[in-house]
Amino acid sequence: MSRTTVESNSGNAANARPRRRWSPGSLGGLVGFSFALVMLPLLVLALASAYAVHRLSTQSEQTVYEAVQLTQNSLILMEELVTMERSARQYQVVKDSGLLQVFTASGVQFQRAVRSMEALPVGPSLAKRVRRLAVDEKVLAHGIEAAGKGGKLPANMDKQFANLSNQAYQLWNDSSRLVTHRVETLRTDARRLQQFLLWGALGLVATSIVLGIGLSRLILRPVGQIAGVINRLGDGDFAVPVDVRGPHDLEYLGERLDWTRRRLLELEAGKQRFVRDVSHDLKTPLTTMLESVALLRDEVVGALNAEQTSLVRILHDSSVQLQKRIDHLIQYNRLQGQLTSLDMKALDLAQLVAASLEEHRTSLEGRKLRVVSRLDATPLWGDEVKLRQVVDNLLSNAIKYAPRGSMLKLDVHGDAHNACLRVADEGPGVAAADRPRIFDAFYRGAPPSGGSGVGSEIGSGIGLAIVKEYVEAHRGEVLLVQGQGGEGAVFEVKLPADIRGSGG
Repeated sequence: MSRTTVESNSGNAANARPRRRWSPGSLGGLVGFSFALVMLPLLVLALASAYAVHRLSTQSEQTVYEAVQLTQNSLILMEELVTMERSARQYQVVKDSGLLQVFTASGVQFQRAVRSMEALPVGPSLAKRVRRLAVDEKVLAHGIEAAGKGGKLPANMDKQFANLSNQAYQLWNDSSRLVTHRVETLRTDARRLQQFLLWGALGLVATSIVLGIGLSRLILRPVGQIAGVINRLGDGDFAVPVDVRGPHDLEYLGERLDWTRRRLLELEAGKQRFVRDVSHDLKTPLTTMLESVALLRDEVVGALNAEQTSLVRILHDSSVQLQKRIDHLIQYNRLQGQLTSLDMKALDLAQLVAASLEEHRTSLEGRKLRVVSRLDATPLWGDEVKLRQVVDNLLSNAIKYAPRGSMLKLDVHGDAHNACLRVADEGPGVAAADRPRIFDAFYRGAPPSGGSGVGSEIGSGIGLAIVKEYVEAHRGEVLLVQGQGGEGAVFEVKLPADIRGSGG
């Protein structure tokens, strides 16, 4: 399939997806929207607080102004009444018209103070008293001013002045109580504002946390999906389609990853098909060569001299080795195709090692190898077949390279998080030049000395490669570590106890 065709199919697949009800246009737009949404409660609280503070400030200014006006006017009323009463009594004695002018001027000031108090929001009860005081003062003033025109002073003038003074005093007293009440109201409003700001701040923190968590999940979810897709592709799992939900640019990235997945799937299938076809094409003429060599070796076509016999033997051995290489290639290709699927179940690593030791008992006894093992019960989740293959390959490698009559060391232990396996032999170890590539497929180091029934035959080069790939498929790691106390090659495998909860 051509690149253009794949891209076209990718576009068609993307267009065929059901439309979502809503998704942000881009990751930047989502971040901006999230920032605005998180800032909105802060803005609302700031505006509400500013309005409440402004309202309280205005109310405070109004209260102070009214308190000053009430107090001043109440005092003016009492002072002017004193002046009016004094001038009236003096006029009663000396009959001086100038004293009436003083009385009249004080009356004007008195009425001005009354009008000023009436203009204030003093409440119906206090306003009624102010009006009655004004009326009583006018009645008294009219009587006294009439006396200045030849009439007589009111007979009950003393009683009227006493009544006015008492009313003015009560008015001053009521004004003081009104001011005190308004100050208490102001304090109550201030406490309410303080509580409003406190609860508003707590609510803002809680809202910001909830919005932050929700929006973070909204932003990080598609990123996590992409990370999971990349991990799956890295693990060779190309079967699961990629479906990223989120901003359009991340959805587009998911579509490209799905296109990459399909391309990798096609390439993997092509590689498998290529290896299979090449192996078949090689084995057919190789089989013919082996049959022909067998005929020559059996002298079917005539007797062979010593030199010809040697050449036939070399040709036969080389053909057999080539056939083994092709078989190894087919085997590795088949195992590669099995990496993407893990049949997970609860296992005990110690039991897997014990079972593998039992299967290799004949080889161990044949080479007089002693096994020192510590197999602690180590539960884990994994694919039994693949982990058994890991143990078998490591044990076979140790038996192969261990000198006759030497010792193998096996150690299985673990904890709540990891399961560990250590396999050590007393062989020559791995050469420094071979260490970097010891886990590479088809890489073969120096042949074992001492043999295990195969003389100095070099291995296939896929045993340790399979170990590495199967261990990494379980999110684990395998390491070649430095041996101690006469140890040769030492391999350590570390696996997560529960792959279902491991990263990736």
